[in-house]
Amino acid sequence: MIAAMCVCACKPSYESSLTDGQWAVIEPLLPRRDPRKAGRPLKFSRRLVVDTVLYVLVSGC
Repeated sequence: MIAAMCVCACKPSYESSLTDGQWAVIEPLLPRRDPRKAGRPLKFSRRLVVDTVLYVLVSGC
């Protein structure tokens, strides 16, 4: 059985998590998804993906 990932509004307090100010700097640098073009809708928020990558880089897991 595959465990479902929790996608909730609460934000974990990891040291690697982005602050709102840091996210405000990074967000405009990410490409926007154009719904008129091909591709599936986003399943996870971009901020969650960036936070996850940073967590892996910091923790080494």
